[in-house]
Amino acid sequence: MKKQSILVEYIMKNKKNFGIILILFFIGIIGGIFFINNANISQIEEIKQYVIKLVDNIKTYGDINRTDILIQSIKQNVWSMLLIWFLGCTIIGSIFIFIAIIYKGFSLGYTISAIIACLGIRKGSTFAIAALLAQNIIFLPAFFILSESGIKLYKGICKHNIDLKVEVIRHSIVMLISLFLVIISSFTEVYISTNLIIFLKDFI
Repeated sequence: MKKQSILVEYIMKNKKNFGIILILFFIGIIGGIFFINNANISQIEEIKQYVIKLVDNIKTYGDINRTDILIQSIKQNVWSMLLIWFLGCTIIGSIFIFIAIIYKGFSLGYTISAIIACLGIRKGSTFAIAALLAQNIIFLPAFFILSESGIKLYKGICKHNIDLKVEVIRHSIVMLISLFLVIISSFTEVYISTNLIIFLKDFI
């Protein structure tokens, strides 16, 4: 309960930064949805073939190399966190953090819209929830908190009103916590989300 209170207090104390992050993230989601809704026939067909192939591979069980998927997921997530950490330590990093947030939202909106466009609302929604929900419940808070930490450090550097060494250490600690969480999200993606998709394969 104490930890929850500390987290809520931290969010409320930095609600302006988190508000900006959420707005940019949702702008990205809307952009991804808009892109799919306005894609031409050939683009939709390419996306459809990819999604159907992905679903078929998952349904065949043996075509899933969990180790390779896990390693790839961890690498991607870890590089994302390291990039946000680095950008927060630079004088021009804030704008690139904002771009990264928009891109993350765009990717999520694009992926969900593409799945629903290819599989239909019922099957697409089932697949999207099974494939994306569990790991993103862990990944997105870690991503948002590290992004906010980077924005805060950037603002402090610009205003020259911080102990730079202390703030970089603080930002680095947040990064390490975020790394731990996103690695957990990778395991969740490979060993929970994939199993959930297989369990629901008859509905997809």
